[in-house]
Parts: sequence; structure tokens; C-alpha cells
Amino acid sequence: MARRPCRFGPVLSVLLSLAACTAPPPPPEAQPAPPPPPVQVRVGVASPGDPADELEASVAAPVEAALARLPAVRRLYTRSLEGRVDVVATLTDAGALEAVHEALGGVLSLLPRSAEPPVLHRLGGAEPALAIATLPEFADTVRSGLERVSGVGRIDVCGVGERRAAVVLDRSRLAGVPLDRLVDAVTAALADDSAAPLFERLAALPIAGSLRLRDVAILQDGLRPPPCRAWTARGPVALLTAFTQSGADPRDVSTRARPHAVDLVSPTVDFFADPLPDDGDLAVLTAELQPRDDLGTTVAACLAALPDLPAWALTVAEPAPGEPLARVRLQLGTSVTFPIEHARNAMSRCTGSPRVAAIAPRARADHGLSLHVQGQDPDLRVGLARRLAERLAGLPRVTGLKVRAPEPGSLKVELSRDDLAARGVPVAAAAAVVRLAVGPVTVRGSRADGLRLGPELAVDIDVLDRTGPIEQLARELHVGSPTGPIPLSDLVRVQTTTGGPLYRIDRVAVAAVEVRLRSAADVEAVRRAINDLELPVGIAVAQAGELPEIDP
Repeated sequence: MARRPCRFGPVLSVLLSLAACTAPPPPPEAQPAPPPPPVQVRVGVASPGDPADELEASVAAPVEAALARLPAVRRLYTRSLEGRVDVVATLTDAGALEAVHEALGGVLSLLPRSAEPPVLHRLGGAEPALAIATLPEFADTVRSGLERVSGVGRIDVCGVGERRAAVVLDRSRLAGVPLDRLVDAVTAALADDSAAPLFERLAALPIAGSLRLRDVAILQDGLRPPPCRAWTARGPVALLTAFTQSGADPRDVSTRARPHAVDLVSPTVDFFADPLPDDGDLAVLTAELQPRDDLGTTVAACLAALPDLPAWALTVAEPAPGEPLARVRLQLGTSVTFPIEHARNAMSRCTGSPRVAAIAPRARADHGLSLHVQGQDPDLRVGLARRLAERLAGLPRVTGLKVRAPEPGSLKVELSRDDLAARGVPVAAAAAVVRLAVGPVTVRGSRADGLRLGPELAVDIDVLDRTGPIEQLARELHVGSPTGPIPLSDLVRVQTTTGGPLYRIDRVAVAAVEVRLRSAADVEAVRRAINDLELPVGIAVAQAGELPEIDP
């Protein structure tokens, strides 16, 4: 008998279908771990008195070459200015820091003798967590309290002068005085642990023959004016801003830091440490303005007169080296009821500047980018960068604009090592007098263990009258030698050189334009402005991300 074919009823068919649909899915594939975040470090090398173009070749180039050989280095950004070179390296991850340390150790022998050892500092990842306004005499106490709080990175202090002694040389009495030995004598006095007051020791220092320091200089004591001044609604203050360590949450750090700072200070002190609302942030806005004596007091008075402005603090910093404009910053708490645009409008009104940029918190900061003008001719690079900045200044959504390019030419004082050797003059002795010829010199002593003394024992040495050309001053200042004092003018050559600061990106000389915009959507307007600009032959403009802040 023939076998019947198997047939399934509709219910069984549905059950089989459901069983197939509900079978367990295959195990998910393991996802690769996200790459570690990049890290930025700044390598700083000081070489007081040396011009920017010399340092670019003698210091910047060997440091860049050593770092560029490391596989973890993704980008180099270099600034050379008179007396200092800073190289910011972007690394793939924090694990490369040890390799950077080793690379810098190999550079030491390649640097000029006048250069100090490189100093490595980690950048990035820091957010403002807490700002406290207090009296200058309480600033050190507040700083000490904040430094002990977990999650606090750097602490910026504004509005506090540094205590300094000053030796002001009388130019009319310096004939035949070996100034290198004067500088050495002051340095030795700082290292002396004698119980006698510093001023007494300085005044009695033997300088040349029967001359004492008091015979050729005026000695002064007091606070050096702070390079940064701060105000709140109640007037001038000392402002301390605590920044987070990389990755720390600003609100958590603020919650932990505030009691430490408040508990250590007299209750009569005016605080800018009110807890922010749950929906708020500590915002920072900035503008760059022409410096003037009443800039801070004028802006602060305007802010104090505005109704409904949350607690705020204003800082005004002197222009950075090689830059003409003062940096004005406003810190205040923002919230849903007082958003960051309200803060921007208030600062724009009080500064009279339409360009006010929001730089913190990072989530609400303006969009930053940089334009790199490249080419062999440095004058064409600088000229085009300035023209480009002028064009971008007219765009309505630009909130910040800065040209990173050399200033006009400056004077260069050049030493001849052969001439120095022939006269038996050490290079360090001549360099010390050259530094004094071009500006004030700060001298610090050292303990026997090599640790640097505190700032209260630093001494500024300066010349009372600097009128007239530097060539004339070089004829009046003397350097010691085995045969007697020699005029500095016999040992140096003064000539015009390229002004600083000089900038390089990935070891290529550039003039850069830094731009801040309300949002990333405004980049297209910047591109159109570049496309409409006629470029000289051999000059190109490249767009890149925001440049790191070299000066904290």
C-alpha cells in the first residue's frame, strides 16, 4: 500500500514557525575598546636674553626633532619668542609621557649653554570648578586649602603682587663697575643663610674696590604690581580659580573644594563661592582690548551696575609677550534662567566689544578653529594672515580673533665667542650684562641642595634710566675680565633682527589666525572668506582645529 505524504495541520505549522523565530540569537561580537583620549604636553625652555630667531634654530629645532621621532606624537605646535621656546606636543595617549621624558633627556647636550633644562607640563582636560574672591593677605591660605582637595589640578591666582627686593642701578655711577660680578654678588647674598636682614647684606655688598652696592644703586622693598588684576561687585580682590584634573567632574570638585577654602578664611571675607544651581555652570567669557590704566575699574563698575547679574568676577591681564592686547575675562554662574548668551551680552555691553568669546564650560564653549598661512616668504605669510583677519573681523558670528605672527623687527645683541675667549671673558658673564642691557633681571638664590628659594627672596636688578639707544647703554655697562672691566660695546654687536614670536606647526613656519565662532555651522562663512581672498604665488592657507593655549 502506498504511503501517504505527511501533512501538518495549521496549528502545528504555527508552532514550528514560532519555535524558529524564538530561537536564541547568536552571541554578540565583542566590541573593540575605544581608543584612549589624546594628551597634550608643553615643553618649555627658557634662555633669557636670546632673540626669537636664534632660539628657533638652537632650541626649537632640536626639541622638535627629538619629539617628532616618537611614534605617539601626532602634532607639534611651537612658539619661539625672546628668551623662551614652548613646544606643545599632542600625543596619542598618556602612556607616551615616559617616552617624551626620555627624548628630552637626550636633547640637553644639544641645547646652548645659556638655555635652562626643558620643563614638561601636561595640558588639557581641565575645567574651571570654583572661583573664590578674597583679600590678598588670605590668598596663600586659600590656595593651600584648595591644593589638598582631590580632583583639583592647577590653581590660577590673580590680583596678588609678588614681594620683591629691587636694586635700581644709578647709570651715572656705573663707570668701570663689572656688572656681572654685581649680579653674582647679589645671587650669593640670596643663598647666604646669615641672620642679618637681606637689605643690610645687599647694601654692604662689595662691588669694585671700595665701592659697595649702596654706592651705585637705590635699594627698594615692596610688592611688585601683579600682572593680573581682579574685581568683584565690591571692588578689587584676589581671585583664585581652581581647575579640575583631567577627566574630573567640575561640580564634584567644587562641592569638595568649597568647604576647604571657606573654613580656612576669616568669615568677614567677601566670597565668590556661592554654590551654582543644579542646572548651572561656572562660565568663562573673554575679550581682548587695548590696555589702559582704568580698563578693569571701568568694566567692573559697569558690571556692578547691571541688574540681575549673578555673582561674578572680572580679571584683566597684561598683554602676553609679543601681543598688543590685554586679556579680559569674566567668570560667573550661568543657569536656565541666566544662560551664557545673557552673560555674553553683559560683557559685550561693558567692554564695548562685539567680540566676546565663551571658552568654558567646554560643552557650551564657542567653536574654535585655526587657519595656517604657509609659504617660504615670511613677510608674505604675515601680510596675508593680517589681511585674512581683517576680512574675518567683519563676519557677524565671529566672537574671537587672534593673529599668531611675528611683530615688526627688533634689536638683536650678538656675542662673539672668539672675542670673549681672546679677552678671557666667560660667556655667562657677558650674557648676564647683555640681559641687564635689554631689560630688568630677576635673581634668585639656591640652597645647597639645589632647591629654589621662595619668591620673597627674589631680587630685581634694573637700570634707573634707559633713555637713548641701546648702543649708548652698552658703552656705559662693563663686564669684568682678567685685565679689568671692559665696555659691553666692545664684546657685542647690535643689529636689527626678525621680530617675535615665531610660530611653527609640525616643524613648518606659519603665520596663524585663530578664530572663535558661535557654532560649528559658521565655519562655512569662514571658508567663503578664504576662497574670495587672492593668494600670492607660493602661499597657501590650511584650515585645522583649535590651537592649544600655550600660556595657561
